[in-house]
This record gives sequence, C-alpha cells and structure tokens, in this order.
Amino acid sequence: MKDKFSISFLGTGHGTATECFNSCFAIRKNKDVFLVDSGGGNGILKQLKQVNIELEDIRAIFISHNHLDHILGVIWIIRILSRKYFKNEIKLPIYIYGNNVVIKTIEKLVELFIPNDFVCMINKKIILEVINDNDKKIILGNKIKFFDLHATKTLQHGFIFEYEKNKNFCFVGDEVLSPINNKNIRKCEYLYADAYMCGSVAEKYNPIKKHHHSTVKYISQIAEQEQVKNLILSHTIDSNLSKRKKEFTKDAKLYYNGNVIVPDDLETIIL
Repeated sequence: MKDKFSISFLGTGHGTATECFNSCFAIRKNKDVFLVDSGGGNGILKQLKQVNIELEDIRAIFISHNHLDHILGVIWIIRILSRKYFKNEIKLPIYIYGNNVVIKTIEKLVELFIPNDFVCMINKKIILEVINDNDKKIILGNKIKFFDLHATKTLQHGFIFEYEKNKNFCFVGDEVLSPINNKNIRKCEYLYADAYMCGSVAEKYNPIKKHHHSTVKYISQIAEQEQVKNLILSHTIDSNLSKRKKEFTKDAKLYYNGNVIVPDDLETIIL
C-alpha cells in the first residue's frame, strides 16, 4: 500500500500575529508526524489537536531557528511528553533537531521549566540532536537533508525532504532566500517559503530591507527561475487575512507559472 503524505498548516502568521498562529506545520506520513517549528506558546497544543495529531504520533521535530515564535511551543510539547515517558505511557523516542543555537536554547528552557522528576527523559527518550549544513538524516523513514539558510538575523536552517523517489518538499525558513541556496530548491515539487507582503504595498514598505522577509514577488520569481512546481506562501501579517489568498495568489501569478498555495491555519493538503 502506498504511503499517504500530507501537510497540515498549524499556523501561517509572522512573529507578532494575533489573528492567526505563528508559522509552523506538520508533515504527515500515514499516522506518523514530523513537526516543523512549534509556534510561540502553548497554542501549539490546540492547533495539533484541531488537526487530529496526538503528541504520541510525533516522531521528530525540527526547529529552524531560535526566535520565540518558532521555538517556545516546543517546551510545552516536551513538558507533556516527558511526563508520559516517565510514566512509561509511550515507548518510541522522539527526536528534536536544530542547529547548535537552537539546541542550547531548548536545553536552557528544559533547565528552567521542566520538573526535575522528568528531566531524566531528556536524551533518553526525548533526543536533542544538533544538525549542521548538509547533514543528512532519515525521518519518517524518508531521506532529509538540512542546509544553512545563510540568514542575517540568526543562524537558521532549512531542509529538503524526499517524500517520494525524486519528489522533494523544500522548506526555506522565514528570511529572504539567499541565492546560495537556489540549487537546493531547483525543480522541487513543493517549496514552502516566507512571503510577508505583496503588490504595491510590499514595494513601498520593502520588508526585504526592513525585516529580511521575502515579498511574494521576490520568492515567486525565484520559484519560476528554479522550475518549482508548487509554491506555498506563509508567514503573513494580521492586517490582510481576509484578502490574503486572493491577493497573494494574484501577485504570485504575475511572476510564477506553477501552482500557488496560500494556506489558512489548520488547512491540510495532500502531497
């Protein structure tokens, strides 16, 4: 029986969004889950519940960088799982991947907020593992390669996940994509990328310069150049939620001929 892969978008908002959850998503292979980023608080628990993901189904977590809207949710997951592991309610371990800055931050959060009784589960059942540029792993039984995004604000990594033979899902974080990494997204099936603003508003405000976030135009032009088949745009602001799908899609189509996906929170697509 062929494996079923899907993406559940748990959040689509930028760092200070209040009308939608912070950008994070889950790659699902049948029942098993690979969580990518975790939002900025315990809202991650509600988001997971609403797309019918149990914490016990998460096999691996990747935190792309240590900004609070991407990393703080993971400590709530660790808090609950550490207790379940301690009580022997879960057998399979969970792996949490991140660069050295991310892992050090998680270790500090564990020290501050995880009860002493449960800390013994860290690196016994909850495995914290540092990844570096071009590291290769097996997650959900599939090949993944992590790569340095050469971000300007903090060390940040993306990845290429091969969900089928010669079919890749590529994640490039929430900063402007460096040309160094164009080779990593070339001809990928799906590209998940930051798109902060679109149209004349983006041209006037210039989030690329002010916040190091891509505009719809910027990432769409790269996706077209690198022959990406499906472009997923996320990490948006609150002010245009009601019009986002229409406006982002229209703007992207000016520069990109592939399929444009502008998800809402809790939306799921089948790969």
